Amino acid sequence: MMRFGNVSFSLLLIPGAALLVGCTAQPSDIRVQASEYNEAFTAARDVLHSYRFPLDRIDARAGVLTTRTSASAGFLTPWTGRETTMSQAWEDTIHNQQRRVEVVFTPTDAPEAELRTDQAREATADFVEKPQETNAHVKVVIERTYQFGWRPNTRSTYLSSLTEDSQPGVPSRVQVDISDDPYLAGRIAADIRKLIAKRANTKPAGAEEPMPPNP
Repeated sequence: MMRFGNVSFSLLLIPGAALLVGCTAQPSDIRVQASEYNEAFTAARDVLHSYRFPLDRIDARAGVLTTRTSASAGFLTPWTGRETTMSQAWEDTIHNQQRRVEVVFTPTDAPEAELRTDQAREATADFVEKPQETNAHVKVVIERTYQFGWRPNTRSTYLSSLTEDSQPGVPSRVQVDISDDPYLAGRIAADIRKLIAKRANTKPAGAEEPMPPNP
């Protein structure tokens, strides 16, 4: 669903001039040593919170962090920081789009299939009780909302109308995953790395990890 039927592109270029053009996405994977797992998981959670993503699943044992969707209107909401390129900002301006984030910690020797968060990973891994070297993969998914019955007016957005389905219980809108966002995923991963390093450097000299309690 397009957010606007008639928008002046020249006006939208002004607030978007600072956005990057033709930039390269940063790596979205983070290598985590076994002794750093707790700090890395906490850093990932805090970075997602700093990006104002509402957290959904926080499962340190399975190594899974997910968020609920967070919307952005592109050039009209530059403070969200969701978009990295001007084309992304334009798409978010004219379409009703939102993003969600997944951070999945997987043993470094695990096959690629185990990166999926819908598998029963709890049965095969408990990173809290048995820390091991992991790879944290950050994935950002872009969703687009489609509104059924939307009839845009070519003269003015205010004259657009919306028809209703006569069948009860039929949803009037649907959210569809349209693509990944490697740019935002790379930025989030970079911020997680920086936060892990920053907190490691601020630890008191000689500080050690607490020993787990005896059973």
